[in-house]
Amino acid sequence: MPVTVAGCHGWFHPASGEPTDRGVILVGPEGHEALLAHRGLRDLAMQCAALGLPTLRMDHPGAGDSPGDRFRLEAARGAILDAMDWMRAEAGCQAVALAGLRLGTLLAAQAAARRPGEVACLLLLAPVAQGRTHRRQMLLAADVGGGRDDRAAGIEVAGHAWPAEELDDLASGDLGAALCRAAVPRVLVMDREAGAARRVAPAVAFEEFDGLARFLAPAHEARLPVEAFARASAWLAEGAGPATVNPTVSEAEPRPIGGGATERVLRFGPGGSLAGVLCSPSPALARRTAALLLNSGANGHVGVGRFGVRLARRLAAAGIPSLRMDLPGLGDSDTAEGVDPAVAPDPFADGLLPAARAGRDALAAEGASRCLAIGLCSGAHVALRLALLDPRIDGLALFNLPAFDRSQGGAPALDGGPPPGEAPWLRRPRMAWRRLRAEADRRLAALGIETGLDAPSAWMRRLAARRVHLLLGYSQGDRGLRELRAHFGRRGRRLAAFPLVRCRVLDGTEHTLAPLSMQAAAAGLVEEMALRLDSAEAPSGVSTPHRDRPTEGSLPDLALPAR
Repeated sequence: MPVTVAGCHGWFHPASGEPTDRGVILVGPEGHEALLAHRGLRDLAMQCAALGLPTLRMDHPGAGDSPGDRFRLEAARGAILDAMDWMRAEAGCQAVALAGLRLGTLLAAQAAARRPGEVACLLLLAPVAQGRTHRRQMLLAADVGGGRDDRAAGIEVAGHAWPAEELDDLASGDLGAALCRAAVPRVLVMDREAGAARRVAPAVAFEEFDGLARFLAPAHEARLPVEAFARASAWLAEGAGPATVNPTVSEAEPRPIGGGATERVLRFGPGGSLAGVLCSPSPALARRTAALLLNSGANGHVGVGRFGVRLARRLAAAGIPSLRMDLPGLGDSDTAEGVDPAVAPDPFADGLLPAARAGRDALAAEGASRCLAIGLCSGAHVALRLALLDPRIDGLALFNLPAFDRSQGGAPALDGGPPPGEAPWLRRPRMAWRRLRAEADRRLAALGIETGLDAPSAWMRRLAARRVHLLLGYSQGDRGLRELRAHFGRRGRRLAAFPLVRCRVLDGTEHTLAPLSMQAAAAGLVEEMALRLDSAEAPSGVSTPHRDRPTEGSLPDLALPAR
């Protein structure tokens, strides 16, 4: 159930088992680790709820889907204290436990130290024992990622800015000292090895955190530590008494984010199995075009470096509503039936297309008559396939599209690396052969002969006939540029034949567009395109009033063009 706590976005999981009088607040990490941990914390919350523990997980102020532009440590501590009050007043919990992960462990302990004896138990998952050590790691990450700024001004790490004063606040944190002040009767540390517990405090209990490395791996390689979370949730439930009240928690109202814009969670798709955040502009600015933001890789809808949130709010300021959605098995959406929930789905699978189409249906239900589909990496792949299937997609903004047609080979790995299993010595001959086929396809198409020699060229002609606006954006040196060259020449020069297609290369080499400068450049291109699409005349023969309703028929009825 989506809720707003202390002004922050959160999810409340009511007890699904025999209700107890103890509630749990999950305190997540910050920055890129929060993105990696999101799906796992959802699983932990569901396991706690199954044991009768009402559980709250929420985004820190200025992070995730919460309002605000930047994360602040003191604001996060204050929000945890407010969440404790909310759990007692709204969820009816007589006792509250805190469960933190990585930096969240330090924040949870510091919050507990401000109310000694109030926290029933404290679970520390892979804790940050010393803030100065974590600060040092962040400085190193900023150096490696090219995000290091003037030390006096602060640093940027994976698209998240840390001002100098926040780094100083972080460095002063000491988990052991906070635990001494908190006077929590039960504390459990779960980490890789027992020495981690001794670094926190000599008297705390310790269990090995099986599967930690896979849990915090890149999202497409991660595996949820289901067994470790089962032990953690069982420990949190130990000693909890039966619930004495039966409170009713209400879903969150639309949450203001500034400038008259609001955000609210949408549940849609079959049985409400899909989730997303609808970002609506001020009614005075609202336009008829809406944006559909799709997942990149196996990451949640917040996006790497919070790009999804920043882009949606920038579009709202320009009057463009948007839905940043999670495909099945990602973010806050349910896993498809028969799929292992501990692993992320293949983000390039065609089985994700019905869910993407459900996102377009959700925007149609909100009154959007035109739609711009936006994707990065695998999200760009899904968006392109969706546009070929659904005539209600009027524009595409595709960033670092790995390959137009993955069946032809040469598609980069999910992390932007070399194509898996490709023999380097075959690269040049294969590229020459693909370029020859593309050139032959174009010349024959100019004579009115459709041969199917190059599917992407045929797809481009099909989209052009529908007057679909298309933006192709690439990082410098991205391997997707090689695929662009294979079909449309160097830097897509043959796309000049399509007046509604634009191709841009961004300053910066990061495949995920994590640096803030790259995010700003990409968002500017998307905003410009959305406004251009909104002002364009409707294609001939299109009745706009009817385009704001879901199309009839199932996905198989809309066949892709022949390859």
